[in-house]
Amino acid sequence: MGGEVFFVNFEGTRGDSVLDKLKRLCNHAGLNKIIEEGDLVAIKLHFGELGNTRMLRPQFLKIIIQLVKERGGHPFLTDCNTLFYRGRFNAVCHLETANFNGYDQAAMGAPLIIADGLKGLDYRLARAREGLSEVKVGSAIYEADKLVVVTHFKGHDDVGFGGIIKNLGMGAIARPGKQAIHSHMKPVVETSLCNGCGKCVEVCKVKAIAIEEGKAFIEQGNCNNCGDCLVICPRKAIPVNWARDDKDMQRKLVESCAAVLANKKGRAFFVSFLVDITAFCDCRSWSPLPIIHDIGILAGTDPLAIEQASYDLVDMHIKAVYPEKALHDFTGVNGLYMLEYAETIGLGSREYQLIKL
Repeated sequence: MGGEVFFVNFEGTRGDSVLDKLKRLCNHAGLNKIIEEGDLVAIKLHFGELGNTRMLRPQFLKIIIQLVKERGGHPFLTDCNTLFYRGRFNAVCHLETANFNGYDQAAMGAPLIIADGLKGLDYRLARAREGLSEVKVGSAIYEADKLVVVTHFKGHDDVGFGGIIKNLGMGAIARPGKQAIHSHMKPVVETSLCNGCGKCVEVCKVKAIAIEEGKAFIEQGNCNNCGDCLVICPRKAIPVNWARDDKDMQRKLVESCAAVLANKKGRAFFVSFLVDITAFCDCRSWSPLPIIHDIGILAGTDPLAIEQASYDLVDMHIKAVYPEKALHDFTGVNGLYMLEYAETIGLGSREYQLIKL
């Protein structure tokens, strides 16, 4: 039979707005059964990069916040800092960007907490699988009593699509932990920028870094690619290495997502919005036109069932407009492998019952 996936379309009518539908969807899908009195509830979302205009509207999150509060929960909106240096690479910039994009605490009725702290070094280690061994989960997400994952499903030019797996597998991971997911290559010091301050030496837990002739040097054989040195360097002299293998990154994302959810069994709820579906993720500082029209909202407690249903619905609507095309024709990467691998490691079921409300 597969997991239950509840669905509402994105057409508002007189007396039944999309916000009304979202509230009904969450209640039918079981959000009210997840939240208990006194729970600290992390609502994981993507605040959108500075300059992006396709991220989720704050009104949607206000509805979810209200529903959590009605059950006696204490919600907070959260995300982790980014690996790249734009508008969200530390908590100060991140909160400023979130506020600019409409996610203001006074307006939302819930605090905003950057899960991995000021510079991305506030994390808890969670056991992962062979590709990663362990992941660095933002502390606020790891320690939350309950987790509500609110996802904007869209294309992604690194892994094929950005959905729940990307939202948690990358988005819930502290800044230094993102390096190992993005690339199998270890960091190298840009000596022209290094002043030999030694902060990277202090933070390296495996003692792979030394100061030689006034410059930091990373011994590749000892480096475990943890990424802490990238984050701590005040001169950005240890740049992100973006070299990757698509399937390697997809595997690591899935493993990372599973690790994030490991301590949330029976304590997580998922909402996915199939709206403003572009070929690129909300990490871009600009937004292209959507490739198809808005579809609807999905919710439930099986993340993989929702992810598969989202993928299927988007592909179906693409083919209705472009009969010879699929989502990967717009992104350049086939994301189906992530769904296949996710099922093999027990993230959920790819079989699902789509229940239209």
